[in-house]
Amino acid sequence: MPEKREPEPSDEGELVNLSQLAAELGVTRQWLHALRTKDPAFPASRRRPGSTRELWDLTEARAYYKARELRPGERTDLKPPPQQ
Repeated sequence: MPEKREPEPSDEGELVNLSQLAAELGVTRQWLHALRTKDPAFPASRRRPGSTRELWDLTEARAYYKARELRPGERTDLKPPPQQ
């Protein structure tokens, strides 16, 4: 029977991919991708040695998401119709 390996100690928190991060934050993967490409304050991704998959620290991403500035869109339902 193969030996069970103990997880290696790490100073990283829980690392998740973009789909998992979107599910944790309750947003779509597409919206999260747009946010990370537009906002330079979005946490940087990490890669495990030998991997090309981007991963994010869940604790770091949650802290960013909670602290980010909300910019709601303009409500068009309250504006009068345009004059013609």
